[in-house]
Amino acid sequence: MKTTSINRKLVFGLAAIIVFFVAQAAVVLTMGRFTERQVVEVARRNTVAQVSLAELSTLAQQIRRYEKEYFIYVEVPEKRAQYQKEWSGTMEQITALLGKMQSNVDSAFNNEDARNVTKWWNAAEFYKSEMNKVFLEVEARARQAADETEKAKSEAAAKSPKTKEPALPVVQTRMHTPIETNDMIKAGKDRFAADLIKGVTETFGAKSQATLALTSVTNDGFNKMIYGVIASVLIGIAIGLYLLVTLPRSVSRPIEQLTKNVNAISRGDTASTGAEISVQEFQVLSASIERMRVAQEIMVQRLRKPG
Repeated sequence: MKTTSINRKLVFGLAAIIVFFVAQAAVVLTMGRFTERQVVEVARRNTVAQVSLAELSTLAQQIRRYEKEYFIYVEVPEKRAQYQKEWSGTMEQITALLGKMQSNVDSAFNNEDARNVTKWWNAAEFYKSEMNKVFLEVEARARQAADETEKAKSEAAAKSPKTKEPALPVVQTRMHTPIETNDMIKAGKDRFAADLIKGVTETFGAKSQATLALTSVTNDGFNKMIYGVIASVLIGIAIGLYLLVTLPRSVSRPIEQLTKNVNAISRGDTASTGAEISVQEFQVLSASIERMRVAQEIMVQRLRKPG
C-alpha cells in the first residue's frame, strides 16, 4: 500500500510557498530592473541622438545663411571671401558631425536612422560639390574681369599718356549677379533642404516622441510586474488551499480509524483486524494497537481453555 507522510506534505507545502514568495520577489525585482534599464537606455540613446540632431540642424541653418550672404555680396571681393570661408568652415563641421553619426559609437541611432544619416551625408556632399563649382566659377569670372580691367587700363594709358584722367576701361566680362549665382546652386540646395534639413527635423521629432512615449514603456513594465505578482500569489494560494484540505484529512482519518480499533478492542472484539494506516506518522501507533489486540486475543483464548 502506498504510504503518505504528513511531515513530508507539510515540509513540501511550506517549502513550495517559500519558493514561490522568493520567486515572486525575484520576478518583481527582475522586471523592475529590466524596465528601469530599458527606460534609461532609451532615454540615453534619444538624448544623445537629439543633441547631435540639434547641432546638425543648427549648422545646416548656418550654412544656408552663409550661402545667401555670399550671393548677396558676390560682387564685393572682401565680403565674398569672408562668407566663402564661413561656409567652408561650417561644411567641415557638418561633415565631421555626419561622420561621427555614421560611426554610431554611442549606439544612439537604429538601422533606419543609419540609413537616413547616409542619405544626409550624400546630400551634404552633393551640396558641397555644387557650391564649390559656384566658388570656382565666381573666382574664375572675377580673375578674368580683373585681367580685362588691367589690360584695358594699360591700353588706355598707352593711347593717351598725357591725359590726367583716362577714360574708364570697358570690360566685357562682368560678375555674376546674386540671382544668377543663386540659380547655379539650385539643385544642390534643394537636395540639401529636402534630404538633410527636412530629414533631421523629422528624425528629431520622432526621437522626441519616443522619449515622451517612455511613460507607456514604464506602464507596460509595471503591468507585467503586476501580472507576475498576481500569478505567483494565485499559485501560493493554491498551495495553501491544497495543504488546508489535505493536511487535516491526513490527521483526522488515521485518528478515526485508530479510535475505531481501540473501541473495538475495549468491547472485547479482538478477532477483527484493524484497518491499514497509510500515514507514516501513525503506522507505529497502529502497529502498537495491533500488538495489543493480538495480546488481548491470546489472553482471551487462554482464559477460555478448560482448567
